[in-house]
Amino acid sequence: MTFTGDPKSAPALPTAEEAGVAKISSRALESHLENHPSGESLKLILNEKEGKTIDIPAAALPLLLAILQQTSSGNTVKLTPITAELDIWQVEFLLNVSREYVWKLLDTGEIPYKMVSTCRRIRYEDVMKYKKQDYDKRSKILDELVAESEALGLYD
Repeated sequence: MTFTGDPKSAPALPTAEEAGVAKISSRALESHLENHPSGESLKLILNEKEGKTIDIPAAALPLLLAILQQTSSGNTVKLTPITAELDIWQVEFLLNVSREYVWKLLDTGEIPYKMVSTCRRIRYEDVMKYKKQDYDKRSKILDELVAESEALGLYD
């Protein structure tokens, strides 16, 4: 739910009872995810007497777990969707870098983009691919520095 300024649209904090239910549910879901890491969906029983169920896709389960954990702590949760195509500011947020740095990454071709009218659109997959490559490159450099420090006897 998006808060529009109208008090009726404000997300409500969970009651103590709801927090308790969320705590039990989060523990059960966490245990399930630990014991079934294969990524299978869950079937949620809506009405046992009528046999109504819904499937919750595996991709949604870690998010559901995080929501339940926050609710069990008495917090409310706001979801912000990440779309398949991103704006500059969304890339900035995902990479935790400045807007100028994102422009540089796009201008140098390190992250591909397409123009839609006068706006650049960047695929989520391309941003995550860049992020992984950057992480791998930094990890390799760090490993080399540690090895060099060990060789010089500077690292215990």
